Amino acid sequence: MKHSQTIGFLLCAALFYCTTQPLVIIDSQHWVITGWKSAGSSFGQPGKFLAYFGGLSLLFFALPYLWAKRFNVVLGALILAWSFRNFIVLSTCQMGECPQKQWALYACIVISFGILIMTFLPKIKIPK
Repeated sequence: MKHSQTIGFLLCAALFYCTTQPLVIIDSQHWVITGWKSAGSSFGQPGKFLAYFGGLSLLFFALPYLWAKRFNVVLGALILAWSFRNFIVLSTCQMGECPQKQWALYACIVISFGILIMTFLPKIKIPK
């Protein structure tokens, strides 16, 4: 695919943006949990992993080497797995309190899946 690297590059940038947006809201505690700020909960910073590995994947989309394209497939799988992990951990009801899932939580999964698909379609020049 001719534009897979550009699309993957843009998806990595979109993933970083989604990690800065509210992922869930817990009304009883008045907490807004983003990927970088957990507002007093014990969730940690679930978006840091996505942002760092998304940045590394962004770099590998830009590099024209075969080893970078191969390693990018592994990074894409890790990013998708971590997005599912965030969805499960952040959206789980605990002690009768269910958080309100926001659009960015779903967008992280969709964008991560798109990144994984784009890693399968690299533009590689084959020497003759």
